[in-house]
Amino acid sequence: MRATAVLSVLATLALCMGLSEAAIINKSVKRTWDLTRHVARSQVDITFGDDEAAVKAYDVAIPLYLDERLALLTAKADKNVLEVVKGKRDTEKEVQLYTVQLKTPVAKGSEGSIKLFAHYSRVLVPYPAEITQAEDQLVMFTAQHLFVSPYATTQQTTRVKLASSRVEQYSELPPVALKGTTLTYGPYEAVEAYGSLAFAKSLVVHFKNHAPFMTMTTLVKEIEVSLWGRVSTEEVVDLAHTGAVLKGGFSRFDYSMVQAQSASFRQLTAVLPKDVLNVYYRDQIGNITTSRMRHTATRTELELNARFPLFGGWKTQYYLGYSVPTQTVLMRSGGTYKLEMDFSTCIDGAAVDDLTLKVILPEGARNIKVNVPFAVDVQGETTRQTYLDTALVGRPVVVLQKQNVVAQHNVPFTVTFEYPGRFIYREPLLLVGGFFAFFVVCMVLFRLDLSLAKGPKAKVH
Repeated sequence: MRATAVLSVLATLALCMGLSEAAIINKSVKRTWDLTRHVARSQVDITFGDDEAAVKAYDVAIPLYLDERLALLTAKADKNVLEVVKGKRDTEKEVQLYTVQLKTPVAKGSEGSIKLFAHYSRVLVPYPAEITQAEDQLVMFTAQHLFVSPYATTQQTTRVKLASSRVEQYSELPPVALKGTTLTYGPYEAVEAYGSLAFAKSLVVHFKNHAPFMTMTTLVKEIEVSLWGRVSTEEVVDLAHTGAVLKGGFSRFDYSMVQAQSASFRQLTAVLPKDVLNVYYRDQIGNITTSRMRHTATRTELELNARFPLFGGWKTQYYLGYSVPTQTVLMRSGGTYKLEMDFSTCIDGAAVDDLTLKVILPEGARNIKVNVPFAVDVQGETTRQTYLDTALVGRPVVVLQKQNVVAQHNVPFTVTFEYPGRFIYREPLLLVGGFFAFFVVCMVLFRLDLSLAKGPKAKVH
């Protein structure tokens, strides 16, 4: 037992001495995969140090096939959010590098710790791809067996949380244990940098997952800002079930008998602001028929129930709109206004393939600045003509586009703009002037004599 420990220490020292590119050593790596929903989540707790110099930044390597489905990567240290910068792509090792900027450098010979959070969409592949209404939905998940790191690692473990205890197959690389819905690998000792790409794609799990594979293939969200009382929001959604495709027909009777075991969903839960007003919804085919709204101290929840459930491969489209009082989301400081709204959809648990966000500002807004806490794919600006707008100016519209959006992207973003004080009276003056001109024209028309023949003159006695 003592000899084994000595060999382990010697192996670790050899790795440390042979590491030429970086002197940072991962003292401990604890990785957790959460596969309970259709969006896979990864959390990695890392303890690291450097005996040669202070550590100011930490590099993270994501395999390219996972990086293509990476929706969001964040890092924390002592509950402080750290900046993550995308680096170069290493085609030789087939990884994408990211750099985590540490707020406080880790001193030479000391230990630091960070937590990495990653979210991946469409990495749970239905297998088989088609099932009948009575069959269970099975999914396949594939990843590296160990955590891929550009640094040598002294010890690491991996835990996989599954959606059910029904596991058809899983890779068995000792030490491994399956207890209920948790699969545990490790601990593994003395793993070299990149570890032969950490046994490339050797972690395979095939299990049952009936979580709603709720995916919005397209989402167009419009926020219209008015300084006269309300800010209106409308979402136009193309919704699909991206799980195993339903094979055969649909039976309402069978669905009512085994609804709890069915791989489908029929309820959507929208999380709205607590001061929400004028909530409405509609769809093209009348599938969404019933709703229930309840208010809490912090938010309003709207439950939408469909007449027909959505199985794998089924799609639908609907509209959802609401308003909030202007003073709750728009702050003013002199002639500068700051709008703060949520970025993504209000539907809980939905992933979005392609999101387009439009913020329609009042006519006359200028010096527009947008602050989003993460990178977007496209940011632009256009104009739109609406009621009481002038033909030459129109309302400025901020357009943001982003692909592969998950629930963690639904955080507040801000739009700051300047609006001259005199412009706020433009619309009331246009209305007053319009009505005044209308009545003047009516007065003139009623008093105008357009007859061609003149009547006989009255005789004077």
